[in-house]
Amino acid sequence: MFQNKLKNASEGIAPMGITALNETVDTNQPESRYECPVCLNWLRDPVITTCGHKFCKSCITSWLQNSGHCPIDNINLSMKVDIFPDNYTKREIQEHRMSCPFAAKGCTIKVTPLDLDAHIADCTFNQPEASTQSDIRVPCSFQAVGCKETFESQEDMNNHLHADIQSHMSYLMNAYSEIKIDNDLSNTSIDAKEQEAMNLWEAPDKNGAKSSAPLNNTSALIRALYERVVVLEQRNREQDIVIANISKQLSAFAVAKMKQNNDMLLRYCMGNYIWKIDNFNARLNAMLKDHCKMLYSPGFYTSPNGYRFCVRLNISPQNPLCFALHVHLMKTDYDECLEWPFNGRISFAMINQLNQELTQRDTMMSNSNLVAFRKPTAEICLRGFGYTEYAVVSDVVRNGFIKEDTLVIKVAIRCV
Repeated sequence: MFQNKLKNASEGIAPMGITALNETVDTNQPESRYECPVCLNWLRDPVITTCGHKFCKSCITSWLQNSGHCPIDNINLSMKVDIFPDNYTKREIQEHRMSCPFAAKGCTIKVTPLDLDAHIADCTFNQPEASTQSDIRVPCSFQAVGCKETFESQEDMNNHLHADIQSHMSYLMNAYSEIKIDNDLSNTSIDAKEQEAMNLWEAPDKNGAKSSAPLNNTSALIRALYERVVVLEQRNREQDIVIANISKQLSAFAVAKMKQNNDMLLRYCMGNYIWKIDNFNARLNAMLKDHCKMLYSPGFYTSPNGYRFCVRLNISPQNPLCFALHVHLMKTDYDECLEWPFNGRISFAMINQLNQELTQRDTMMSNSNLVAFRKPTAEICLRGFGYTEYAVVSDVVRNGFIKEDTLVIKVAIRCV
């Protein structure tokens, strides 16, 4: 299937000025190199410290005012001499463009990550989905006394009840007048049903306490019922606010929990990482149009406190008909405790999802003489190690390696 010549693993460098195709296309989560360690969001007005860490200017300013040292490695820092603007990172973030989450509805606008939230709030396509069910109108609670309004939702009816109090009072008074005309209350006694209702009902006063005296006429009963309706509506609005706040907290907790689970999987995978590249055809077309664009996997660890690697897939700069596949070392908080250069075995497997026997497997040993395996001096080592002509693009597309628009690459890294 692939080229018959023997493939030799070699060191490769990611060309300067590359544009990484982010794995996360549906959320506004930044890559680690663009993430502030303090606020865990996109770097805003980024600065870099003399110890090599990047922060939002406002975040590190507030931090140093309280502690005076770097939040990553506890090195003493001064705002005047140890903090510098990181214009390179700022330009990179500004060059990123993210599609609107409502692109499927027709929005074609692409904005920078820092402007995405503001665009979503103002996007004309940010509208609730139209219901496919037949319209069901909810009648007003005062329909029995003459109100003819109907509504599409309970919320619309609540707004109507709140806004048209005077009209509903008029309906109640008219109903009361009709009852009074039909029943001469001055000459007749209250019937058994009305007496039972008045004995059971005790209208609350303004402080919420119930009156112990029974009601003695229909007018008082109606007024008490109206007061009770107002109290219940107020409690309903308060409960809606509480529920909305709890829902927001649960959503934020779910996002944080998902991120924590993903981080745990990457840290405890013990060097065995399965990289699923979704939306692959669109990503491939982008790489074919611009060979500087590359796909990077998340960083994964050989052990909880061990070496950290990521995988890079791109169009080969030597042969545009082939894929290049490399691994890159990444910085960790434990690099000072590890042995350098890295020594180990690295295995690739490009999974054939229709025929496992056609899965391509390759293994290579590290080379201690290469820069690619020395301790990283940047967030990700520019030098990678792997194959510059790993697989023919057309063979990967046609021969069962892509299923449901997803390419799967399995990587296994063992220390020796």
